[in-house]
Amino acid sequence: MISQTIPAAWPADVLFRFLTIVGATVDVVPQPTSALPDRHAAVCRGCEASYFNHVGVSYDLKDWAQNHSSNCRALPRPTA
Repeated sequence: MISQTIPAAWPADVLFRFLTIVGATVDVVPQPTSALPDRHAAVCRGCEASYFNHVGVSYDLKDWAQNHSSNCRALPRPTA
C-alpha cells in the first residue's frame, strides 16, 4: 500500500476530488465559457485525461471521475 499525505486544503475551484490508486487526484472543477456557463470538467492530475459536461455537475461526470480514479496508474506530478 502506498503511504502519502493528502493536503488539507483543496484548490479553491475544486468541487469534488477523487484519489487515484497511486496518489494522483481527479478533480471536478467548473470550466465555464460564454457559450456554456454551466460547463464542468473532471481532470486527472496524473495522466491528464479529462471529461467534460455542459450541464453542470451531473451523475455521469462524477461517475467518470470515480471510475477513472479507480483505474488510473499515472503518478502525480512532482511539486518541485
